[in-house]
Amino acid sequence: MIQQLIRFLPIAEKVIARKTTLPILTHVCVRDGHISATDLENTVRMKIDDTRYYTIPINILKTVLKTKPKHLEIDVLEDEKVQIQYDSRKLTFKSRDVEEFPTTPASKFKSLGGWSLDMIRKLYSQLPYTSNDELKPALTGVYFEQNGTLKSCATDGHLLRVINNVNLDGKSKLKNKATGIIPKKALQILARTVKGQVKAAVSKTHLRIMLGHELEFYVRLITEKYPDFDSVIPREFQGSVSLEKAKFSELVKDGKPFVNRETKLGAFAIGESSVNVSIEDPEKDYTWDSKVPVIERQGEDIEIGLNLSLLEQILKSIDEQEVKWEYVSPISASILTGVNGQEANTLQLIMPIRLEKKDE
Repeated sequence: MIQQLIRFLPIAEKVIARKTTLPILTHVCVRDGHISATDLENTVRMKIDDTRYYTIPINILKTVLKTKPKHLEIDVLEDEKVQIQYDSRKLTFKSRDVEEFPTTPASKFKSLGGWSLDMIRKLYSQLPYTSNDELKPALTGVYFEQNGTLKSCATDGHLLRVINNVNLDGKSKLKNKATGIIPKKALQILARTVKGQVKAAVSKTHLRIMLGHELEFYVRLITEKYPDFDSVIPREFQGSVSLEKAKFSELVKDGKPFVNRETKLGAFAIGESSVNVSIEDPEKDYTWDSKVPVIERQGEDIEIGLNLSLLEQILKSIDEQEVKWEYVSPISASILTGVNGQEANTLQLIMPIRLEKKDE
């Protein structure tokens, strides 16, 4: 039983909320041959060699296992008390009513097949593009759509990132169709817990991941409707420019200290041989200019205003050495992708900032 508790504790600690108004949620629950932990949105459950009913505060379990006991025995006493004997030590404490502990989601689940570690990491990589606005719950999670392949989107309303095929290497053996929005915390837990391919299943309200060693992880999906992100992605462009990512990133990084703290605006003038950026901060009477050479350009000269902090975030998420920037107009969304000789599997969209006319 010690080994079972040792396997269970690390993920239980990640699931249980540090602050909660419900004391029962600071406990793990042993019931029907399983041990469980939950924060109501995420639940981890594991089979255990114990069919009794009791709860243990997570801090007590953590403290006991930290001593690395060679022997451990749990006794359920009268008056709802539990006693843990480990090596030469004995600890007695009050157990909470098991009936207070939430039940494990019992919905009918449909198999989604095997999800690889690489696929889960790619879903996790979407988190910087999600929103923190609780008034827009759909945007606080990562959207997935499984239909032969697995497509994912994340957006905060200013930036948008789409991975057209999360299973590009084909290592995940996908089954059935499904859509859903996975909350941030669940992906944070999975990215730190999953070691290889896992079995995934979905119900109307939950995602279930089988982690191995009898561990089951349940995630309450965000049930809000996700925006129609395909409709905001431009399909035809008036021009494009290719730039060396390292030089472009350095330009943005160097210009950031001089932007206006509210708008973070940089004006990018895309020319035939270079992209010039101009920054003005009327509050501090700053002006800053620089440029980066162009690898290739199509279309006419154009000037587009962008938020440098958001642009920097996009560039950090692009792994390729070359970046392609496609645009329609100064007031339309721009698309940035990595260039690797193949059709881009991941695209990043950024909304522009309208520039004031020079003669105003």
